[in-house]
Amino acid sequence: MSSRVDQIHGILIKLKEGHDGVEGCLLVTAQGLPIDSAFDSGADEDLISAMTAAISSVSERVTNELGKGKVNNISILGDHGYIILLDVASRAVLTVLAKTDANLGLILLLSRKSCTQLSELI
Repeated sequence: MSSRVDQIHGILIKLKEGHDGVEGCLLVTAQGLPIDSAFDSGADEDLISAMTAAISSVSERVTNELGKGKVNNISILGDHGYIILLDVASRAVLTVLAKTDANLGLILLLSRKSCTQLSELI
């Protein structure tokens, strides 16, 4: 039986390799600390983690102030790709980086499945 850490890493690897549009993914605590990631190279995990926490915090404040309830996911489209943040059981955030031409619907589907699996481990 593999350890919880190995299981988390396996889920992230499967998400990254499950669609060629996914450039990488990172699991972050609500406080902005990296738990684990699946990137090829060159990603600054500490920076991405801190930005994930900041975006999540502001988004929660906005949805609360506007009476829209709990944030489930956040999708940002930049000139060079998507940044997708998904809540993991209110204990962590899954950040997924994807290419501009990626199938966003499929990536969201795969990411939500990963969040369900991760929620059982964290």
